[in-house]
Amino acid sequence: MSEPIQTADWPLLPELEEPTPTTERRSWGKVSHSERYRRQRRDLLRATVRIAGRKGYEGTRVADIVAEAGLSKSTFYEHFSSKEDCFVELHRRTSAQMLQLGVEVAEANVEAGPYACLSAVIRSFVGYSDRNPRLAEVLRADLGASEPVVNAQRETNMTMTIHFFATLGRRLGTTLEGDELELVATILVRGVTDILGTLRRDPGTFDARLSQIAHLGCRAFGIPETSRQA
Repeated sequence: MSEPIQTADWPLLPELEEPTPTTERRSWGKVSHSERYRRQRRDLLRATVRIAGRKGYEGTRVADIVAEAGLSKSTFYEHFSSKEDCFVELHRRTSAQMLQLGVEVAEANVEAGPYACLSAVIRSFVGYSDRNPRLAEVLRADLGASEPVVNAQRETNMTMTIHFFATLGRRLGTTLEGDELELVATILVRGVTDILGTLRRDPGTFDARLSQIAHLGCRAFGIPETSRQA
């Protein structure tokens, strides 16, 4: 039987710590300043998703975000130094949530065997986008070279996802190592990312296609699709 996955086996995941204000202020009724600060940040990020979903990245302005969130510009700049900084945080937090979910799903399904585990993990990543379609659309939007900071965060997220799948392949029993393992994980992650939009165009075959990807993933990693025996 496959060994249970331990969290320590995974690459270091991005922190999802709640932000804290740099200075303390008086409470707002029964709500502490720290809690109000966290709520404001969440409201700003959610407003950013809504505005960018309608106007795109280029059309989104700080003025639009604060109007949507019902907050002031000064409050926005207490949390973010710029619109770009806000989008970087949105990318960072989303990636961290997806990777954490991926680890949890892998740990819950590893006993079912490599194919079942890989299939469940792929579906968890895809399902996150399905549950948050507006957010997924915003994060997939094309950005020009004029947005290097946001693009750099995107690439960091992609690299972490590749490392996650390389570790998953290793935990499921692949004998690939080093650059070869990294290459297979890169092809799997970038390849699925590139064709996902095309696959979604035919809902009738989408689930079957995800199953095929999981089968191909097992072959690429060189691992059997059923559980290893003790």
